[in-house]
Amino acid sequence: MESVDHDRLGVRTAVQTRTRKQNLRSGIGVCFLGAVILVFSSSCSPQMYQTRADKETFSILFQKTPEVENVDFEDVDIGLPGEVDMSRFPNGGSGSEYLGVMAAQERGAKVLTLADSLETGVTYGRSYLNEKETVFLSALDLTLARYRLEPMPFTQGSLGWATDSRTAAVQQGVTELVSTNTFSRSGSAGFNWLLKTGARVSTDFTRDFLRFTTGNRSINSSDIAVSIVQPLLQGAGSTVTLEALTQEERNLLYDLRGFADFRRFFVVDIVSSYYGVLQARDRVKNNYVAYIGFLKSVEREEALAEEERSTQTQLGQLRQAALQSESRWVNAIRSYQTQLDNLKITLGIPVETKIVLDEDDLNKLRIDDPRISREQAVEIAIVTRPDLATSADRVVDAERQVKVAENGLLPGLDVSLDYNPRSDPGDTTPAINWDRRRWEGTLDLDLPLDRKAERNIYRATLVFVDRAKRADELARDEARLEIFDSWRALEESKLNFTIAEQAVALASRRLEEQRLLAELGKGEARDLVDAQNDLVNAQNQRTSTVVDHTLARMRLWRDMGILYISEDGSWVTRLENEAH
Repeated sequence: MESVDHDRLGVRTAVQTRTRKQNLRSGIGVCFLGAVILVFSSSCSPQMYQTRADKETFSILFQKTPEVENVDFEDVDIGLPGEVDMSRFPNGGSGSEYLGVMAAQERGAKVLTLADSLETGVTYGRSYLNEKETVFLSALDLTLARYRLEPMPFTQGSLGWATDSRTAAVQQGVTELVSTNTFSRSGSAGFNWLLKTGARVSTDFTRDFLRFTTGNRSINSSDIAVSIVQPLLQGAGSTVTLEALTQEERNLLYDLRGFADFRRFFVVDIVSSYYGVLQARDRVKNNYVAYIGFLKSVEREEALAEEERSTQTQLGQLRQAALQSESRWVNAIRSYQTQLDNLKITLGIPVETKIVLDEDDLNKLRIDDPRISREQAVEIAIVTRPDLATSADRVVDAERQVKVAENGLLPGLDVSLDYNPRSDPGDTTPAINWDRRRWEGTLDLDLPLDRKAERNIYRATLVFVDRAKRADELARDEARLEIFDSWRALEESKLNFTIAEQAVALASRRLEEQRLLAELGKGEARDLVDAQNDLVNAQNQRTSTVVDHTLARMRLWRDMGILYISEDGSWVTRLENEAH
């Protein structure tokens, strides 16, 4: 009896030892597979995904940018610039006397020309960088739309380890339960593919593996499933299938055109701000000269009053005028500082950076009339403006979407084919028995009894076509209006410049005459004050009109669509090319 018990104990010990070894091997396999997954996951780092996304997106932009005038591939590079490099600009700020206490703040400041400002704006300007990123994101969306029409692979798997003592049988003469240990592993791989015809192809290879570590038994099962579904009516055809991709392609084109327009507006805004700052500085200078003139007049009038050749009333009027002139001068300095700081923000320059603008750029401005008529300008704008091309293309989009909505009203008629070979039952190796296969063909019909949603979509697309046509007409009328307004601004500023020139000459003669009369003690203080103020106003008006004429001419070029922006922000007009 004891020998039997010892034999049973030996058998049980051997089984448990073998089980532990099998558990150890399975555990090592699980750890190895986990390590492989960990290494694969770590290799797919976020930086790798970013690199792949950038490569694919920039490839699309490289293909699309030649389709749009005034946009090159380099113009949409979203590589973030470093900090603004001010060392490349010369030091020229010496602190002009007419700036008062602000003169000390300008000493050693960097001098920026208009060309420097434009280049800085298109490199560091925050709004400019945002627009480039908008184009990049549109191209990024297009990568996904294209991917949806490619085979989309997938793979997945699972590992399992289980110990079950509840269903184990108690062996005769053994007082302990013998556990059932199982190790399972399953995996599948395949792809889904949407074809241009609307057909969907799906494949799935699945393998299941189960091992009973007690007894060292294993079971393998594998099967392949292939499914093809082809719509014959609703959802069939490339027009419907490619609609999402087509719209994404066109959206990128529209965004590139929008960026081309934005560049024109951005450059005009910088030029406007740049000359606005110079104009504000010129106003400071004019007010300072007037203030110094009043101070001299007060000194002269005080000397005459001491000789009783002038009244205290006239002296008081000049003193009051001097105070008012000083106030205008101080306010002009504050306005100049504010506009200069605003320009820094537009260009992406830190506000605390000390800069001054090149006054020679203001002195170079001249009245220069366009060489075409207003009617010719309108004809060119209709042909060349990107926003008008986009508004016309949106009508085509709306009409195409009507066809897609019409397809949604059709009955659903799909033909499908399924093919599924399997492995033999109880296989110990993952082998497919191609003779054990299952074929199935199906024809599915969905009669259009419930098409309320599709009906409403179809009716809405008809409305959208009418809206798109009206929007296109409105865009063209607004383009004409913009040309007319720019033309009127040109004419107005030209006339105002002529008036301002005459006003400056007249006010200068009046002021000279009043000063001579004051020195002789024959003049009136009020006439001297009026002459001095009129001269300042005329000088400011002359500067304002020449700036207004320059900006009106640039806006006319912009509204005609012939203001072309270079990579460094400089501009040229292509009037000769566009007119033919």
